[in-house]
Amino acid sequence: MRIEYLTTDFLIVGGGTAGCYAAAAFREISDRPALIVEKADLRRSGCLAAGVNAVNAYLAPGRTPRDYVDYARRDAEGIVRGDLLLTMAEGLNRAVARLEGWGLSVLKDERGRYAVRGERNVKINGENIKPLLAGEAARRGVDVLNRANVFDFIVRDNRVEGVYAVGAREPILFVIAAKAVLCATGGAAGLYRPNHPGFSRHKMWYPPFNTGAGLACGLRAGAEMTTLEMRFVALRCRGTAAPTGTLAQGVGARQINARGEVYEARYALTTYGRVHGAAEEERAGRGPSFLRTEGITEEQDGDLLRAYLNMAPGQTLKWVESGRPPSRRNVEITGSEPYLVGGHAAAGYWVITDRETTVRGLFAAGDAA
Repeated sequence: MRIEYLTTDFLIVGGGTAGCYAAAAFREISDRPALIVEKADLRRSGCLAAGVNAVNAYLAPGRTPRDYVDYARRDAEGIVRGDLLLTMAEGLNRAVARLEGWGLSVLKDERGRYAVRGERNVKINGENIKPLLAGEAARRGVDVLNRANVFDFIVRDNRVEGVYAVGAREPILFVIAAKAVLCATGGAAGLYRPNHPGFSRHKMWYPPFNTGAGLACGLRAGAEMTTLEMRFVALRCRGTAAPTGTLAQGVGARQINARGEVYEARYALTTYGRVHGAAEEERAGRGPSFLRTEGITEEQDGDLLRAYLNMAPGQTLKWVESGRPPSRRNVEITGSEPYLVGGHAAAGYWVITDRETTVRGLFAAGDAA
């Protein structure tokens, strides 16, 4: 293999949402050299490559960062880091405003304010969120190395000094020296068989290219990891692996069993409780479960078709091809296969509030932390 030696000050491993945002934010406070190493192409890499229709972490008017911490603590049965949650929550609305300034279309209500959905979401037209983030990082002078797969950190005396990477298409070994490294590689999908039938039987609910490689690099480097035994199971639309939150929050769809009974009150109204409820109803012989959408308005039908076209087109296509929009047929739901990810299950690098790991100079962000 040909060997190429590169040097930078700030090296970001992974060019998904967290990596691109971190790079652009870094250039707001420093003019030092920065480099993103991405195994695919920055413009459409990471878990938001296909787009997203809401920012699911935003403080609605009247809500405070402490409210967000309390919500997350309840939702995770107390298995959270309050200090990290608070420092994150304090920057949520600032991050949305920054993204809008970079060109993201944030929807507004009739008074010109952000169109919030519930207490913690804001609606966006986010099908182009990744090209926008990639473009902002490039516009600010961040260097990009596409199609290079980082497979190990260079660590000496418990301090990171760079990374090793291999070309994804060419036989090149990259040896990249850096003063600080940020791991933003996502979590680990593919540990379990996908749980969706029919034409979606190959689909994982999270990207198959989130392989857990960044977590493996940290383990080999001696970084302290935490909660890797936790698995997150998402509640998904059966057959398409599409998210269900837009149905539950957007049109207030309730969970019902095959008898048409609303059963939510029997279980905790939390992220895990909704999945647990569907599984228990199935075990009790009252399954499958649905989100009750029959009877919603024609306008709500249109909103849902557009929303899913932004993030999970398979669901919109299913409605269109069947000729039965959500107002005419309830949406069947099921749990996904388990996934290992910091953003939902508290798993990954153990970090302090400035996001540094136990290896000096090695930081972690996004689903890796």
